[in-house]
Amino acid sequence: MHRSAPWLIISPKMPTFPRNSIVLAIDPTSRGFAFAVLEAPAFLVDWGSKSARGSGGVVRKVDALLSRYQPDVLVLEDLAAKGARRRKRARREVGSIERRALKRGVRVEKISRLAVRDTFAPEKSKYEVAVRLAETFPVLANRLPRKRNTWRPEEARMSVFDALGSAAAAVERAR
Repeated sequence: MHRSAPWLIISPKMPTFPRNSIVLAIDPTSRGFAFAVLEAPAFLVDWGSKSARGSGGVVRKVDALLSRYQPDVLVLEDLAAKGARRRKRARREVGSIERRALKRGVRVEKISRLAVRDTFAPEKSKYEVAVRLAETFPVLANRLPRKRNTWRPEEARMSVFDALGSAAAAVERAR
């Protein structure tokens, strides 16, 4: 595994995550969710996607991840931010996940898609963010989806890069 992220910049103006904080990021999808687990500042512990059907399926599986990794911080997409485009179901699930994490005493950080993009590839595409993340975490390089053409749907594995981008951007933002 890759332990260093040389491009991450430390800003003395913001509060930091304690070293070795566990950060879990969740990215809801139409079939379930993708997740990434980081040990701050930049050690990728685990990643993947889980399928979940039915009412509460996503929340139950996220709760299992909360039990397994016992994160210090849960990172979710900021759905109140400009440009957030999630359906009602995803908004409800994100709200339920947030409440479950808070009930367990886990700090919840929200970050917008735009903030993730601006952290890693300002004024570039989602694909460019994924490329930057694959460079930083080489273990994911072979999972990088090909560049999407306008007429193609997004590959499912892009959601893992979305979750990882949220986690890494939250760590960067807090540094």
